[in-house]
Amino acid sequence: MKNTILLDKFKMFVKDLPSEIPSVLTLDKEVLPELFHAFEYPISSWPVLLNKDLTKKINEISTAIPSLLAQIPKLYFENDVKKIADFYFNGDEMSAHFAMMCLKKNMEVSSRLDLSLTKEGFKVLEVNMGSSIGGMEIQNFEPLIRRLHLPLSESDKENNFISKPTQSIYIEFIVDKILQHISSDLNVVNVFLATGLEKDNPVRATVDEFFHGLLNQELEKRSKKGSVFSGNVKELKLENEQLNFNTEPVHAVLAFDFLVSEVSMDLFRALAMNKVYYPDHMGTTLLRDKRNLAILYQLATENRFDESSNQLILECIPWTTNLEDKEVKFKDGNIGIIDLLLQNKNQFVIKISDGLQGDDVFIGKEFDIAAWEKVIYTSLHRKKFIVQEYCESIDLLAPDDSNNWLPHKLVWGAFGFGEKYAGVWVRMNVRGKGKEVINSATGAKEAIVYESY
Repeated sequence: MKNTILLDKFKMFVKDLPSEIPSVLTLDKEVLPELFHAFEYPISSWPVLLNKDLTKKINEISTAIPSLLAQIPKLYFENDVKKIADFYFNGDEMSAHFAMMCLKKNMEVSSRLDLSLTKEGFKVLEVNMGSSIGGMEIQNFEPLIRRLHLPLSESDKENNFISKPTQSIYIEFIVDKILQHISSDLNVVNVFLATGLEKDNPVRATVDEFFHGLLNQELEKRSKKGSVFSGNVKELKLENEQLNFNTEPVHAVLAFDFLVSEVSMDLFRALAMNKVYYPDHMGTTLLRDKRNLAILYQLATENRFDESSNQLILECIPWTTNLEDKEVKFKDGNIGIIDLLLQNKNQFVIKISDGLQGDDVFIGKEFDIAAWEKVIYTSLHRKKFIVQEYCESIDLLAPDDSNNWLPHKLVWGAFGFGEKYAGVWVRMNVRGKGKEVINSATGAKEAIVYESY
């Protein structure tokens, strides 16, 4: 049964297992860190497997595409601040200057590409960047699923299934970037989390404790130590050329709440002085704009990258354009964007350039023609929307809530931290159940991915 989430390993996993295994993991508080005792999204009790070829392709896509995005300001805008300000920042040239300053520092950031696995291979649906990308926490549930399946157990030496510890790899990446951009001589490394949580919120202390443990696991490997603090970025003060929280030096600031977008003047100055690693800067805001997929696609059709990069882009990024483009080239001819969308409703998706959790994503096949026309004109009025060719994901059988193996649609979240591939996270829905947009916030089940070798 190769058309299952277990690929060609279905019989290996199913033959000796009791049928009463639930479809969703039971959260064991003795195994899970306190921060995840009340995790709000259902997690599949069954793994999703990747074979060697699929893993190799995800590895390539998740590290190459973010790197290519960083070339857009030069290749497409010729580093023209006004053009960049008009396109990304509503004409605000100060924000554009700040973004360009940040990008010139070549600070690698973390990213998650959302992918659809189609008959033609993986297709990039969007690129998420920064500290607040979801899915990294899935590694904390891996011990729960491993104890349910003998082939995943550490005692089974005949099989080789690996689930990458994305969250730990992320902390390693953060420490590497601090030592690279701030100072390699630091013996104490402190990280500040902009969580948006108030001081009296009990979750704040739990978050600090959890990430303090992760940070020091990494620092101990380097004979260093450090601490994690959290709060509002306005509490950070630049004193004697050092960014401090109270009296403690801070070497990295991570915006763990995506809505925490403010940059205090002290944080801005510390970043300009190379005193802090801040991966959520305005340059990151520029790079994660979904309209960049349209730009990458155009640059690749013009052969603006090297041959292998052009080929990769055209292979893994579906046809994409900005909704505001009045006339577009689609396949073998030119056509007005409105006519294209109205004549081929089921072939396209309209999505906002900076949406979260599936907000403002409109799939043509879900609308009748009158409602689709309204979506088009409403989106045009609001601006900053893209049009993307619909990518039909292949069906994979997986257990539904009643443990019946039914066709599911999957979205693959592939993590890339700079040049390092850091694993995959899956969200899935039963085919035909609910909307086509697959997101945890709208009811999708999460799944842990193992790479099979």
